[in-house]
Amino acid sequence: MVIPQAVACSPATPTTAPLRLLRILLPQSPLTAKPLLAFVLWLLLALPGTSALAAGQLQILGEATMITGDGPPATVSLPYYWDRSRPGETGGARFLLRFQDMPGRQGMAALYVERVANSYEVRLNGNRLTHAGSLSAPAPYAGQQPLLIPVPADLLRPQNELLVTIAASASSRGGLSRVEFGAPALVEAHYHRALWFKAIGPVVIAAVSVLLACLAALVWWRQRDPLFGLYAIAELGWSFGLAEYFVSDDAGAPDAWLAVVLAGRAVFMYATARFAILVTGLEARWLRRMLLLYLVVKIPLIALMVAAHSTRAMVLANVIVNVAMALSIVAVLVRAAVTRPERERMAIAAALGLTLLISMLDLIHVWWIGDYYWDSSVTRYVSLIFSLTMGWLLVDRYTRATRMLAALNQKLDSAVSRKEQELYELYRHSREMEREQATLQERGRIMRDIHDGLGSQLVGMLSMLRAGSPSTHTLQQHLQHALDALKLSVDALQDTGGDLAAVLGNLRYRLGPRLEAAGLRVDWQVARLPALHDLTPQRVRELHYLLLEVFSNAMQHARGSAIRVSARHDAGQQALVIEIHDNGCGFTPEAAAHGRGLGNMRRRAEAIGAALDLRSSPQGTTVRLAFALAPEPPVSAV
Repeated sequence: MVIPQAVACSPATPTTAPLRLLRILLPQSPLTAKPLLAFVLWLLLALPGTSALAAGQLQILGEATMITGDGPPATVSLPYYWDRSRPGETGGARFLLRFQDMPGRQGMAALYVERVANSYEVRLNGNRLTHAGSLSAPAPYAGQQPLLIPVPADLLRPQNELLVTIAASASSRGGLSRVEFGAPALVEAHYHRALWFKAIGPVVIAAVSVLLACLAALVWWRQRDPLFGLYAIAELGWSFGLAEYFVSDDAGAPDAWLAVVLAGRAVFMYATARFAILVTGLEARWLRRMLLLYLVVKIPLIALMVAAHSTRAMVLANVIVNVAMALSIVAVLVRAAVTRPERERMAIAAALGLTLLISMLDLIHVWWIGDYYWDSSVTRYVSLIFSLTMGWLLVDRYTRATRMLAALNQKLDSAVSRKEQELYELYRHSREMEREQATLQERGRIMRDIHDGLGSQLVGMLSMLRAGSPSTHTLQQHLQHALDALKLSVDALQDTGGDLAAVLGNLRYRLGPRLEAAGLRVDWQVARLPALHDLTPQRVRELHYLLLEVFSNAMQHARGSAIRVSARHDAGQQALVIEIHDNGCGFTPEAAAHGRGLGNMRRRAEAIGAALDLRSSPQGTTVRLAFALAPEPPVSAV
């Protein structure tokens, strides 16, 4: 059953809005909708400006000349029910509808057909507007969806002829409904309302049923509770039972789809009955036999309906079996709820009773009133009542189980409290030891920071004082350098986002003047570097102090004239490399063993995840730091 695409049109005018609202708010019962709609339309026609709306924007074509191959043309009133006029027959007919163009119309118009089944072709003034299915071999139950047909303005004449050709399959709800012709905004509103009720709504209900079935099946898999298993089977069965409302005409294997629909509804009824019996505790031998008899009768009947394409007698037999089954279960539940009123029994009886009442009203409308294709039937939505009721029962049982568990937990609270007190006493001493250890570690960190940061600055100033008598300006300058060392410690706490070049640039800004004042020429060679994602503020601080130690050693011990700082990306080793080289006199491992600087440097390099390499000779000292980078993902070939 193909759902046609809606045409794009301009928004509805203010005069069409009341009519849209009325179609939504008016009761849908056929016994009340038509009189109320007629009264309100009469009231609208009495108001200024509404006559043009009714006469100029919408025409309802309810009479046609029907032409068949076995008789003369005849005038018929729409809707035309093929199964009522030609029961058990497969054939075709043509319907000729004449109408006038709307006065004052501008632009395109539209046609709305609520039902044209099973296969069809629509022509306007000899021009084919749309078609679906095969006119020689109509598919059962095809063409049940509402149809919206855009009408180009150049196809319309003052007097128009609309020819609708249908091919109907026996007992498959073939026929033609009334046709609406008018402004696209108003006709499209009617189409969308019918589309939502007849097609999109069942799709949503089926999707919700599948979702609930999956959730219930998952709970059943974990707990093996038969209630959740039956709930999942019922929801899944109903979702398959709604397939006829949204399966497309060209889905293939129409007999298979008919079997799926009928079997899904039978499974829904059986699982619902089993669920109700199990919840209410009405396990009786005769009830089990009745459910078994239902399956024994239903399965051959479904096979026969699929093989013979559901003759009227078979459809009636199917309805009788379903009604007898539903009436029996509801009667048992109502009697149980009356004799021993319990919350679950009353809820189940009320839900299934309401479901049966709605379905019976639809059946009465179809079989007694004769409206075979009642498109306002709400039976397709009755599973909502079951879903809500069954879901509430399962949630209620879960809530009661939760309360029982809460009561058990309260009994365990006192024992848990005693154990907690014992654990608190046991670990209190351990926490005190941890605090002492943390204090010692913090003291060690502060000692390293003082030695490598402010200490290195003061050592440089002391070296200058020993070399001569510096001026007040020089002392001020070097005191400022000491303050810069403190600022570096503060800078290290800022998040750099992994930008190592920015960290080195900030270090150059802070230390460059001091290095030059100490007589060292600085050669800065820092290339563009990739981000180092694990460069946290803690690691930046450790890196600052490590580099400060290197510069301090160069100023204090190297006695060189130049220092070179370089940073680059080594693609071969997948690493960021920092090298600091001075042209001083170098040192020997024995001389360096008496100090703490090299040990601190190695600990800091290990803390920041860098490989430290230190080489010294009479031509100078080189300190190399390498930060490993994560390997880049391979580039896939296009």
